[in-house]
Amino acid sequence: MSIRTFCLLILIVSVVSCKEQAPKSLLEYVPAETSGVSFSNTLTEDEQFNIVDYLYFYNGGGVAVGDINNDGLEDIYFTANQAENKLYLNRGNFEFQDITESAGVSSPGAWKTGVTMADVNADGYLDIYVCRVGKYKGISGQNQLFINNGDLTFTESAASFGLDFKGFSTQAAFFDFDNDQDLDVYLLNHSVHTKRSYGRSTLRLDEDSLAGDLLLRNDGGMFVDVTKSAGIYTSQIGYGLGIGLSDFNFDGYTDIYISNDFHENDYLYLNNQDGTFTESIGSMITHSSRSSMGNDIGDINNDGLPEIITLDMLPEDEKVLKNSAGEESYEIYKLKQTFGYEKQFARNMLQLNNGDGTFSEVGLMTGVAATDWSWAPLFADLDLDGYKDLFISNGIVKRPNDLDYIMFLSANDFKVGNDEISDSALIAQMPDGKVENYLFRNQGGISFENVSASWAKLEKTVSTSSVYADLDNDGDLDLVVNNINDRAQILKNNQQGNNYLKVRLKGSSGNPNGVGTKVRLYAEGNLQYQELFPDRGFQSSTTKELVFGVGKSAKVDSLRVIWPGGGTQVLTAVEVNQTILLDMAQAKGLFEYEEEGQPPVLKEVTEQSQLAFRHFENPFVDFNAQYLIPHVISRDGPAIAVADVNGDGLEDAYICGASGNNGMLYLQNADGTFRKHSAETFRSNPAPEETAALFFDADNDGDQDLYLASGGNEFQPPNPRLNDRLFYNDGAGNFSLQQGALEENFQHGSVVIASDIDHDGDQDLFVGGRVVAGKYGQTPESRILFNIGPGRFRNETAGVAPELEHIGMVTDAVWADLDEDGYEDLIIVGEWMPITVFMNRNGKLEKADIPDLDKTNGWWNTITLTDLNGDGRPDFVLGNLGTNSKLQPSVDQPVRMYVNDFDKNLSLDQIITYSIGDKEYPLANRDELVKQMPLIKKLFILNMDFSGKSIDQIFQPEALSASKRYEAYTFKSIALMNLGGIRFEQKELPAVAQRAPVYAIASLDVNNDGNQDLILGGNMEWATPYFGAYDASQGALLLGNGQGEFSVPKASEAGLKIRGDIRSLAVIQSAKGSKYILVGRNDDVALVFSY
Repeated sequence: MSIRTFCLLILIVSVVSCKEQAPKSLLEYVPAETSGVSFSNTLTEDEQFNIVDYLYFYNGGGVAVGDINNDGLEDIYFTANQAENKLYLNRGNFEFQDITESAGVSSPGAWKTGVTMADVNADGYLDIYVCRVGKYKGISGQNQLFINNGDLTFTESAASFGLDFKGFSTQAAFFDFDNDQDLDVYLLNHSVHTKRSYGRSTLRLDEDSLAGDLLLRNDGGMFVDVTKSAGIYTSQIGYGLGIGLSDFNFDGYTDIYISNDFHENDYLYLNNQDGTFTESIGSMITHSSRSSMGNDIGDINNDGLPEIITLDMLPEDEKVLKNSAGEESYEIYKLKQTFGYEKQFARNMLQLNNGDGTFSEVGLMTGVAATDWSWAPLFADLDLDGYKDLFISNGIVKRPNDLDYIMFLSANDFKVGNDEISDSALIAQMPDGKVENYLFRNQGGISFENVSASWAKLEKTVSTSSVYADLDNDGDLDLVVNNINDRAQILKNNQQGNNYLKVRLKGSSGNPNGVGTKVRLYAEGNLQYQELFPDRGFQSSTTKELVFGVGKSAKVDSLRVIWPGGGTQVLTAVEVNQTILLDMAQAKGLFEYEEEGQPPVLKEVTEQSQLAFRHFENPFVDFNAQYLIPHVISRDGPAIAVADVNGDGLEDAYICGASGNNGMLYLQNADGTFRKHSAETFRSNPAPEETAALFFDADNDGDQDLYLASGGNEFQPPNPRLNDRLFYNDGAGNFSLQQGALEENFQHGSVVIASDIDHDGDQDLFVGGRVVAGKYGQTPESRILFNIGPGRFRNETAGVAPELEHIGMVTDAVWADLDEDGYEDLIIVGEWMPITVFMNRNGKLEKADIPDLDKTNGWWNTITLTDLNGDGRPDFVLGNLGTNSKLQPSVDQPVRMYVNDFDKNLSLDQIITYSIGDKEYPLANRDELVKQMPLIKKLFILNMDFSGKSIDQIFQPEALSASKRYEAYTFKSIALMNLGGIRFEQKELPAVAQRAPVYAIASLDVNNDGNQDLILGGNMEWATPYFGAYDASQGALLLGNGQGEFSVPKASEAGLKIRGDIRSLAVIQSAKGSKYILVGRNDDVALVFSY
């Protein structure tokens, strides 16, 4: 053999070897030819029964896993809507045997939906409960219970157990709701559209025997209907598609979460421990998915608290997004709330558990909000790193929400109503909806990375139900997916390198699998928490084992097991990479659910303080005049100003009023309570919108006068209600309006702050301009007002700060001496603005070019002066929109706004855009643009002509280049650390500060450690339905470490639990020695906290 030939052989062997050792993806399909699982849920539509006749025709079947013969291997059962169901016996090594016929579980006929495996008769063998649809469109049949005979055969016995429900059934969940050590069942059902389905929310009180949910209590093996007495809704407006179980409030009793499609709220039933439930969605969750599909519950950030995810239909693909019906109009959205429905938006919702009985919705900031037409979410630690990842199945056979299809229906309404168009012709107008499923890797808390492409080679399918289970007993979780018109799929998990612990449970005699058991795992100081509730996702039932990934940990420090009923046990120093069996009989003692914690840092004392103020917002809706603006401008109050106005040594407060409602001055009493000052002092008829307030000594007489800025987006110049007002103080707290002290001005003021700009011994003013009323995007006028004495002010902007006059849409500003020259400099923030600094050069303000502040453009709401590291230099904390938004700008891909009169109708149009790759797309869809600019309808007849078009394919380049262009590079709220020498370092605030817009910041030392802490307030309900309500914050307390970094105490430890739109925070020294924090909320009562 020649050397050349030998080398060639070596090369070939090396290449082959490399190919053989090429890393596999985390998940890979097991071919049906290998597994033996050839099941397919094949649908056949005809003119008599199809998606037009039955709105849930494309919802698919279910899947359940469980060890039916107790051989240690998980078996699989699929339901088919029209064909026969299939049961596959696991023979090991991903090989399965179809035993459906011999087992007697095919369930022929009827329309099958969800399936559950549970030991219903508590004999140690898993039974199979199949949900079916009956009494509709010629479909007959009732739910079926296949009792396991212990010999791989089953006997249908639903009637014998009282489980032979006939109606519109979706899924059943077996659990012990009354802690009597047997399994009860919640039967989730769904409605179909009728005239009775629409109306006020009180319709949920009307019972419906076919569509209403049922709660059935296990009384000695017979299931008894206790729905009504238990407080469960059982009406025709319940469109139940998902059920989740968890002990949300950690009191030892199982609570219930129900996903409802369409207009009805989701339900969150808190268990009252007496056989009844209280529906609590409105008090615990601020908004939910509009078309809630499946749901899942799990602790995603390892804090021991369960989170909730619900799925909807928001597409990620730009073309599909613009061609799909999305959010409702603003008018319908608000109308539904007047009908008694909670806020709902068309996207996936991830509800983060705050631990105080409330949830914050963070789906957008975690990256899981848009996964198209989605069905089953599953939290499971697929890579065994200790954090739960997320699998989402999705797809639909045909898209009935396609906008062009809806347009076709509308155009042919008469023909459709008179059956002149066949159902098949209608269905042909719907586009196909096959898409890839989604896989998200948990990045260690509340951030997920889309790893669909890297973790698996996913195919386009219509995947509805799915489950996880360790099918090959190798310690990691595999996936099983039920598809429509395609074979079911098994995805084998190839995880290597991380360790696991698998827990099997032996419960009570009436609950052999220990359903409802809680397990806390501790490894290397990290906590994991799981509850055993197999029925989850969508129409499915997962494994009856708990699988914990522990990463590289070689040992589990301890396991705390809490059994249903409260029995508990602790295991220590548990070896990893094994399966352990825990027996309820070995539990010692009862777990103490009532744990006494430390008193909260902040305590609400509103009632004790006697400060009784309610802000009443006038009903003006900005969107009625400006269709394309992202949120309202006219709801930024109330502002609060604090000073000792009557010279008694106690601080007082003025709280601003909205248009038509005057503000109020509150004087502090010697006992720390407050009393109203004479309301007549500040009364104006009609009352203007008070947008900013400042106490300062205007006339140099030693007392605190009051400047009130005016504004509002409804008043057009020269409306006198836009004029600011100045009130002189007589030193005893009596104020009088000073006519002529201010020049006439018709701007919307957003902030007023005082400084002796020219060092002449009196206070001058900066007044920031927010917007030009009715012309969002046109730059308003900001002003420098020099005090020309006594207490009279003149606009000197053009002379002392010409670049400032039209600097942008200002929201807030502070004075601080940045260069230590004795003159205070001006720092300004605003919407679409960078952080902007004007240096004071001997009484003149010059805009500074500061590289550290380059490309800081955001939607800034507020800025607060502080010293976070105690170095004597002024630091700043800035509140932005936050990252919990559909818009996620960056320096490389900014959010933009083009402002121009594109259609030449003498009104401004605002075109907001975002980027995907190198393409820039309009935020608004075709219909929204048509509403503002009707000419768009002529340019794009169909939605499919418009969808997927970039901004330069919709508007002429000349029009875009002639537009005023705004950019935003960041929406993160930050701390801005002063490094000296006009240098700054930006530090992103913790995730809790990014959940919602921050409008108010208080800097203070709440724990007396010498470091400045922060209290943040925000939210913004009045955004367009496309954005949804920004309401994930309930106030946040950040504890500073003296280095510009912060820790976040638990919500229950902080003591903040504030709903609504917080617009101001003010710190007041109490007469009793403590300090008050005044909280101003838009269109709501003010609150007072103490520390």
